[in-house]
Amino acid sequence: MFSIRFLTIVIFLSCINTYASTKSSQDQIQLNHPNFKAPLKFNVALPSGYSKNKEKSYILMFDFHPNADTYLRGMHDWLSHNGEWPWLQTIIVTPAPGNRAGMLFDPSGETTPLLDFFEAQLLPEIDERYRTNGFKIMSGFRVNGTITLSALINKPDMFDAYIAISPEIKDDYAKILSTTQPKLAKIKGEPKFLLFSHGTTIKEEHQAASYYQLKEILESHAPKALDWHYKHFDENYFMSLPLLSVIVAVEKMFNDINNGLAPESDISQQGIASIVQHYDYLSKQKYGFDVSPKRSINNLGFYLLERAPEEGLKIFAEMVRRYPLDAYSHHNLARAYAKMGDYDTAVKHQEDAVKIADTMLTWHKKRHRRFLEKFIAKASN
Repeated sequence: MFSIRFLTIVIFLSCINTYASTKSSQDQIQLNHPNFKAPLKFNVALPSGYSKNKEKSYILMFDFHPNADTYLRGMHDWLSHNGEWPWLQTIIVTPAPGNRAGMLFDPSGETTPLLDFFEAQLLPEIDERYRTNGFKIMSGFRVNGTITLSALINKPDMFDAYIAISPEIKDDYAKILSTTQPKLAKIKGEPKFLLFSHGTTIKEEHQAASYYQLKEILESHAPKALDWHYKHFDENYFMSLPLLSVIVAVEKMFNDINNGLAPESDISQQGIASIVQHYDYLSKQKYGFDVSPKRSINNLGFYLLERAPEEGLKIFAEMVRRYPLDAYSHHNLARAYAKMGDYDTAVKHQEDAVKIADTMLTWHKKRHRRFLEKFIAKASN
């Protein structure tokens, strides 16, 4: 029984990795450094559709462990393939096996030659070669988690989001515990994201006290610009923690994009202009790429439709004015008229939605046609 289960798991994981590799394309960059005779090689996984979508730019995720390449690509493909939710399509960079750049890391914390290399050579080279959109994520497990925390406190503007998983920090390793508090003050202006996570395993018990010390420092001294989160995985295996942490981090860091504002929020209650202003801030300050306010505006429209139908109708009419080529703007206006019993007008706007949806995926085409049939049937009664 055990052998059959084990074989099934191996085949399953192999299929996932094979599928992911067919969906993304692989590239490699080589950089010279005076400390090494051979070039430092980094693998670059480009997301599905990269070569075709010439006008599209992408988030960058960097992890300094060569084995992170396989699980990050597989997870990313799964979490982004269905409408980029919850993980927006991303360029993933990891060191190639044999890359010795880690020798640049100064464990004393007195200097930052490895981070200097990332900042001066690696990241500019990636931006030069690939269509990055400005938003950068760094993740790391164990000592690489320490490097991630070091990047946050020493060069906070190098990345926009940091995922530090079970970092080595006992005995003030790399001066994380002694310098985090004063250096947190450097984090200001554009917001940064941090997920600090760990488990309760034999490989972490030696620094449990250090973890809680770091958590207390963040609780007391993290600036407003740092959107930080703490996750204690107390029921999971050690090697599961990177996968679990990345999923939690991705959902939290892109929550503004994926869920939108609650209609009862202070921003939404001030109307469309306030929502648009908020998403202008997210686009220009938090993410550095365009984030659409559509979901939040629609949330407000459906909320008002139940409480003040005429006001809800105005919201959806404004959406059509702002986004005339968006099938769902026309569809939501049709739903609003249907809600008010005006099925003839609902049919008219749903017909517009169907026309626009002809350029969309089959699922959306069929969905809009089903609604049109429904509204026609209601109008003929």
